[in-house]
Amino acid sequence: MLNVSKRTAYMILAISIVVEVIGDAMLTASHGYDHALLGIAAIIAIVFSFFLFSKILHIIDLPIAYATWCVVGTLACTLLGVFFFHQHLSPIGWISIIILAAATFTMNMWGTPAEDPENAETESRETAENTNDANREENGSC
Repeated sequence: MLNVSKRTAYMILAISIVVEVIGDAMLTASHGYDHALLGIAAIIAIVFSFFLFSKILHIIDLPIAYATWCVVGTLACTLLGVFFFHQHLSPIGWISIIILAAATFTMNMWGTPAEDPENAETESRETAENTNDANREENGSC
């Protein structure tokens, strides 16, 4: 389990999204695994993306993290499909993408309840105690 700040967790989420989009692009470019190396590289990228995603779920709530991961990935893959693979999207498709982006932004900004100051203080204290315990175990002291 990573013990990082929320800001760092969002950076890891962003890296996970980029790796997943690269994997999706390689999957498309493999033409149904006709180009086996691209297909294998795609699988590796997607698995690594899920690995990174799993590492931040104790910091970013699952609904927020997954919605962000899915929608940003969808937006990026849509743009890749249109501009690099010359695929088309209808006007309704573009409107849908815009609505998804707006909904995800809204969910990230206001989708979780505000932290209770008492609970936040207790969680901070518990995190500090767990970190101290882990450091003692690593150093071999009690």
